[in-house]
Amino acid sequence: MASTNTAQSRYDELAMYRSQRLRTAIDCSALTIPALIPESDQNDTTGMDTYNKLPSLYQGSGARGVSSLSAKLLLALLPPSQPFFRLAINKGEIDKYLQQTGQSEENVLSEMDVAMSSIERQILARLDKIQIRPSLFEAIKHLVVGGNALLYIGEDNVRMYGLRCYVVERDPEGNLSEIVIKESVSPKFLPASATPKNDDDDEHRNVYTHVKFDGTNDRVEWHQEFDGKQIAGSQGFSKLDTCPYLCLRLQPVHGEAYGRSITEEVLGDLQSLESLSMAIVQASLIMSKAVFLVNPNGVTRADVLARAEAGAVVAGNEADVAALTVNKQADMSVALQTVQILEKRISFTYLANEAIQRDAERVTAQEIKLLAESLEAGLAGVYSMLSQELQLPLIRRVLFLMEQAGEIPPVPVDLVNPQITTGLDAIGRGNDKARLTNFLQVIASTLGPEVMMQRLNASELIKRFAASDGIEIAGLIKTEEELQAEQSQAQQLQLEQQLAQGQIDGGAVQPPTPEGA
Repeated sequence: MASTNTAQSRYDELAMYRSQRLRTAIDCSALTIPALIPESDQNDTTGMDTYNKLPSLYQGSGARGVSSLSAKLLLALLPPSQPFFRLAINKGEIDKYLQQTGQSEENVLSEMDVAMSSIERQILARLDKIQIRPSLFEAIKHLVVGGNALLYIGEDNVRMYGLRCYVVERDPEGNLSEIVIKESVSPKFLPASATPKNDDDDEHRNVYTHVKFDGTNDRVEWHQEFDGKQIAGSQGFSKLDTCPYLCLRLQPVHGEAYGRSITEEVLGDLQSLESLSMAIVQASLIMSKAVFLVNPNGVTRADVLARAEAGAVVAGNEADVAALTVNKQADMSVALQTVQILEKRISFTYLANEAIQRDAERVTAQEIKLLAESLEAGLAGVYSMLSQELQLPLIRRVLFLMEQAGEIPPVPVDLVNPQITTGLDAIGRGNDKARLTNFLQVIASTLGPEVMMQRLNASELIKRFAASDGIEIAGLIKTEEELQAEQSQAQQLQLEQQLAQGQIDGGAVQPPTPEGA
């Protein structure tokens, strides 16, 4: 019997509030990827045969949709070709520093930009070192299907916990208050202080990790328990910003500790599609079965007909034999049309590629692009939540680990702040760029390119296009002073060339002096 103040008792208590969310997540997984959140606990050694009992689906739209959307979210949140964040410098703090030191703002900002860019590359290298992508991709699939996932960001590894493995409690404002993780561990992996008395017992044991959040004191504490007792050396603490446990939600609901998933929104369509697909497959099997009826009072013998090979000649009457038909083609066509409608709706929800192009003979590339952008903009709420609960905490955690290891110098929190440059921010910049491009096209077609260039400020136009793509233009684009200096230098050089050419021309017209004159 567990004590009333142990992590196990707290887990059992909070598990009651998680039961409804877990039940919905299991139902969603059963119609998409059954192995993701199965009916039975995969870590339970008494039910390891559950892997062989996973349901076989009659449709694959749910699995394709989950995989497609998860891959798109992974590329948007953690793009491989560019950093998904930047270390922004606080201009107010820089102004105070410049007033105290009297240094030039341009030199200080240029040096800090170079230093921050170097730190950004080191952080990306550290993320690749701890192999964040596989764990993050698994977590995103859990978010799309179940709406919840838990990540542990260690010094050299990343672990992902599904909804079945943990419980969570939040305050009325949605801030984390408590997390309890349950893990089934083999005795050989337990520390010596927690090893069972019977060394021959190979049965897995439950280890609980209790994490408590104290927002008032900006502190997170955790420890592990086995058999109701704390495991020596498992205690730890950190600040809220550098907590290694990232509790993720896809779509939060006010007053609830757990999030909702996208799959839950189309659960009814998935259930209907599965039922209709099963009916179509079973009906197709029945209709494809060839059965011949022989008139028992006729001259044709059924046994002779059954033993006859292809091309054989047997005695009989054609009128005595008839093929059995179901004649359900009309009913099957209705089911097939309904299946196509359901698959289309599900594809739109998961932003699948087949949902972008409409069914028509001619579809322009611009139409596909606009529809793809509108579908992408539908994930604005998902991006906003994941940027606050995944991307920013992940950067702060890795930045803290690298500072502790001495890989980078300490970064002042009041001077430098991480800013996310992908996801929701990228959607906003993309909309700005689209509006700006459309504005230029309208002006050019109305007034003409020459009049447009006379009216527009080229420097400001370059700055706005760079901002729409998230490009830092400090030191990249020439300033007005630099342009004026170059123009003055070019005019001076041209004047000198004209003077030199004039002297050469003037000397050429003078007649040569005769010898002996």
